Amino acid sequence: MLHFIFTLEISFSTADGPLFLVLGLFNPTESSNWGCYGNIRNINTPGASCIIGRRRGLNYCGVRASERLAEIDLPYIQRYQPTLRVIGQKYCMDPAVIAGIMSRQSHGGNVLVSEGNIPSGNVLVQTGGIQHIPTSWTSETQVAQNVERLNMRIKEIQRRFPTWTTDQYLRGGLCAYDEGIGYVRSNQDLGCDFCNDVLARARYYKRHGL
Repeated sequence: MLHFIFTLEISFSTADGPLFLVLGLFNPTESSNWGCYGNIRNINTPGASCIIGRRRGLNYCGVRASERLAEIDLPYIQRYQPTLRVIGQKYCMDPAVIAGIMSRQSHGGNVLVSEGNIPSGNVLVQTGGIQHIPTSWTSETQVAQNVERLNMRIKEIQRRFPTWTTDQYLRGGLCAYDEGIGYVRSNQDLGCDFCNDVLARARYYKRHGL
C-alpha cells in the first residue's frame, strides 16, 4: 500500500556542492502502522455477525456492517484520538484496535450498548438486559485500564501458545478479553464475533487516520 502520492526533488547549490531535498505528499487518510501485534491492514476478518448489525438497524452483516458501524461512531471516536495515541504507545497497541473495541463496546462512548456477554467492569442492569456504562471509556485512566486488561490477556495467550504468530496473539487476546481467558483453547477459537467485528472496525479506523 502506498503511503504517499508523489515525491518532489529540489536541488540547491552550496559551497560544498549540490544539496537535494526530497518532499513527499502523504495520504492524509492513512495513519502509520505500529504496534506489537501485527499489521491491522493485513489481518483478514469476516466482520460482524448479522446479530450485531441488526442491533443497530442494519439488514446486512460482515465487514460491510462493521465498517458502517465504525463510520457512525467515528465522530465520537475522533474526540479521543489524542488519548488513544498516548495509551497505544504505552502498551504498544495500535490506536485503531483500541478504537475498534471502543466502538464495539460503547459506540465511541456515546450511548449504552446492549451486550449478551459483558466483560468484567462497570455495568448497569436495565430492562432488556445488562448494558455498558459508556463512562468506562471516557477518560485516559479508564481507557488505559481497558487496554491494560487486553494487554494482560494477550500476554497470557503468548505464554500458553508460544509458537503462535503476532496476529494470532491479537486475535486470541481479543477473544479472551470478551469471553474470558478460558475461552481460547486452540487456534480454532480465534474466530469469535467480538474479535472479527473489532478487527474490521479497526481496519476502517486505520484508513481514517487513527
